[in-house]
This record gives sequence, structure tokens and C-alpha cells, in this order.
Amino acid sequence: MIKIRDKRSIFIIFGYLALNAFIFELSLTQKNVPFGTKNKHKSIAPDFTEIENLDYFHLRDGVPQLSLAANKMRSQGEDFAEFDEPKGLYNYLQKDKTIRYQALEGIYKKAKEILTLDGKVKMTTDDAEYFADHFKYYFKKDLIIGKSNVKVVGDDLKTKDHFVIESETMRAYPQKQYSTFKGNVHGSLVRKKNYEGGMSFSSLEMQMDGVKSLAQLQGDVMMKREGYLITAGKGDIFLENFNKSLKYFVFNDDVKVTETIKTPTGNTLRRAFSERLEGFAREEKMILSGAPRVEMGTDVVKGYRITIREDIDLIEVDDAMSDMQMKKKEKKEKN
Repeated sequence: MIKIRDKRSIFIIFGYLALNAFIFELSLTQKNVPFGTKNKHKSIAPDFTEIENLDYFHLRDGVPQLSLAANKMRSQGEDFAEFDEPKGLYNYLQKDKTIRYQALEGIYKKAKEILTLDGKVKMTTDDAEYFADHFKYYFKKDLIIGKSNVKVVGDDLKTKDHFVIESETMRAYPQKQYSTFKGNVHGSLVRKKNYEGGMSFSSLEMQMDGVKSLAQLQGDVMMKREGYLITAGKGDIFLENFNKSLKYFVFNDDVKVTETIKTPTGNTLRRAFSERLEGFAREEKMILSGAPRVEMGTDVVKGYRITIREDIDLIEVDDAMSDMQMKKKEKKEKN
């Protein structure tokens, strides 16, 4: 047996063992921390570059795809830039067309090719001008999303008719000439030839197809033209067919026509009801089908199919399943 008589040596040995035990235990409980992140509690703010009165270009294949002038630009690297009062244009590489734009503020994300514009925004294409409080343009998708006080003013490329459309929101594809509008949609159409007249319309939603010269309306549809007013659940307006012997509008679902007719005894209110209505331009007539009914003064006409002429006191009733009644006669029979 070995005996240690020096008490000081005993204390040193036990102290050394205790220190090693503490270090070993600490190493087991210590979390792994990546190198260079210890004592890093806050992220370092990115550096921004600020330039005044500049011309900005985004090149693709050596050609300026996006160009704009602005009073001030704040950028973070090459992928993100903010602009004050931007004004410029976007060039389509595959087609010789451009979109011009201006706003109070703008943000451009280069990697995603998204341009966001705010405040008195105006975008101009070859056939229309777009206005809104907020626009976001996705260059790769050729998609414009507009919000708040949306307004589109333009001309149909085929008929050259002038149209104005207003709504709460919009999704437009300029190159495809296709747009959708939602929320309190209303607008007007003015024919190229003044004597052809025009119309105003409104609905909850609307799709505008420039290739087909077709406007489709859904929900609380209303169309007013000259002396008559049409309301329905949905409707199609064919702009190109307006001046041909084809139908130029079709309405469905709870259709109602209100018109003031001039008669030898004065003006008379004529109202027509049906599930479907087809309007023809050259003949200036409307065909009602689906339980049609026409009321004029105290007269009521029912039939399988009814044709009414615009601004003329003339009604054509298909004899099949026709039912003509006079309210006056009904009252006499009851008496």
C-alpha cells in the first residue's frame, strides 16, 4: 500500500480531477454553433445604393428589354431596385411591340422580372391605355394585375370601336388581347360610325376578348342602348357582328327588356320577359325564347317565341303554344 503523507499534494490531485470532470461535462452540454455565428444576435442590414436622376436599363441578349427614367433609385445589389416617379417602356423581344408606363413609385425585381407600380399608374399598349392606383406586371407571363380605380380606354382592333371599362380589379394579357374585370364593372362602347349609336353596360364580372371582338358579362348584367334597357344574369356582346346580319348580343337568365315606344296616341312603355334574348343588328330585332312574355300598356302577349322590333309597335308571335291574352278582357269576365 502506498501512503501519501503530503496533504498539499492530495488537494492538488483532487482539484485537477474536479477541473477535468467539469470540462468534460461542459463539453457534453454545449450546443454545436457554426463557426463565425457565435455572439451574433442581429443580422447585418443590407447595403443600399441610392442614385438621383438616372436612366435605368435591363439588357437581355444585348438589347434593352426594360428601360426607365426616375428621379431617384434605391437598389440592393442587382436584383432589387426602388424608383421614385418612374417612367419608361418594356420591349417585347419576339414582337415589335412595347408597353409604356409611368407612376409615382415603382419596384423592379430583376430575377423574377416583376415590375410593381403604385400611385396614378398609367400603362399604354398599341390598342389601349390602362389606369389604376396599383399595377403589377409579370413580364414572363405577359400579365398585368390592376387594383383600385381600374380604368381601360382603347379601340377594338377589328371594328375600331372605342370602349371604356372601369372596375375594382383587372387581369390583362396585352399580347393575347384578353382581359378580365371584377367588382362593379361598368363601361361604354362608341361605334366608329356615329349613326350606328353606342351602348353602356355593367356587371359584376366581365371578360374582354380582343381577338374574337367579344365581351362576356356575368352577374347583374345591364345593357342600355338608345331607347331600351336590358337586364339579365349574363350576356355576350359581339362587337364584330354589330353591323352584319348576325346576332350581336345574347342574354340569358331572367331577361327583362324595358323600352319606350312611340305610338299615334303617345309614348307607351313596353316590357318583355324571357329566359333568353338574341339581338340582330341589321333587322333591328330581338327574339325572346324560354317562356317569353311581353307587356305593353294593359296588353299581355305570351308565346313559344316572340320577336320584337326596336322602337316599333310590332310584335311577332310564334303560333306554336302561343297564348294571347288581354287584361281588360280578363277583368270583364270576372265581372
